Amino acid sequence: MIITELKRCIQNKNKAILATIIDKKGSSYRQVGAKSLILEDGTTIGVLSGGCVEQDLFEHSKEVFETGEPKQIVYDLRNDEQAPWGLGVGCNGEITIWLSLIDPINKKSEAEKVMDIFNRHYSSTEPFTIGTVLNSNHHGDIPPGYILDVNDLDCFHPFRNETTQLNGILENQSVNVDGNAVSVTLFLETITPAPSIILFGAGPDASSLTNQLKLLHWHVTVVDHRPGYLNKDKFSNVDELKLVSPREFPAEMNINKNSYVIIMTHHYEQDLVYLKGLVQRDPAYIGLLGPKRRFQNLKKDLQAEGVDIPEYLEEKIHTPIGLDIGSETPEEIALSIAAEIMCHKSGASNQSLKWKRDSIHTTSFESPNCQLKVLV
Repeated sequence: MIITELKRCIQNKNKAILATIIDKKGSSYRQVGAKSLILEDGTTIGVLSGGCVEQDLFEHSKEVFETGEPKQIVYDLRNDEQAPWGLGVGCNGEITIWLSLIDPINKKSEAEKVMDIFNRHYSSTEPFTIGTVLNSNHHGDIPPGYILDVNDLDCFHPFRNETTQLNGILENQSVNVDGNAVSVTLFLETITPAPSIILFGAGPDASSLTNQLKLLHWHVTVVDHRPGYLNKDKFSNVDELKLVSPREFPAEMNINKNSYVIIMTHHYEQDLVYLKGLVQRDPAYIGLLGPKRRFQNLKKDLQAEGVDIPEYLEEKIHTPIGLDIGSETPEEIALSIAAEIMCHKSGASNQSLKWKRDSIHTTSFESPNCQLKVLV
């Protein structure tokens, strides 16, 4: 994961290059905002294409490592038979990539600022917007690569809601620096919170699911009332393991509208406790392992205790959990569950892309002109 490697580079005072797609036309493997980290030995963490441009990108990175200056590169793959790298990949798109140096020795504050942005990605519960300066008419005040904070600006409030993504290039923006106006070209990017998921249940099948979710870079917490099940070796890549008392719901856990929850203890009474606790909260998604009949029994038992599941919350309960892909093994079931969760999070259908009439990815960007403040 990029953030893990970036932390290592900063701690060890190693340089790295952060590569970001800042613009695209037509079809592309990754979308605007996608990132990868390039190390001095050529190692790349994360990809921006299906291998089409990575080697050439490293050649350009050598110049950035040497000069310390950021660089913008355009790859037009719409007619790539003529491309110098000669891969003939036929992506039918053009991507613009921005290369910026992470230098924890000579540019420590800038490196830490980038690290803070990645940390906010994993700690924030709300989207936030940043702007990277691609060019300015006064490099002495605001050089290319400088990061601006635009999240609190009044002129962007009409665009700030749960579905809007402000990703795109803005030209001729005015930035106030000590009372002087500096004209800049910005790459504006909305950073959305890293998705968080809580698994109630650390049974034999839970590790397959956590492995699948960590491959998707989710923040994963596993909760169980059985100490022997919360094995650190079994869940070595999980972000948090939490032991709770039997027949008790962990009331102190932060479960909000961005949280995804799966109940899979294989223990009916404990599932009842967890479901009862979740009724008092408003997670984005609740997945419940087991057949529909089991959920109906849980629902009746909750009603007998005087607890009704609101209609809006019942719509968020997915049981049996997962997409119908013919799953049998724990690994196949994990794939089915992860696919359904990704579908829910993205607001996408679960149909085959073969039958999708419009573009695989949909993006739109509109923005007003306004005064931007320098991030301090």
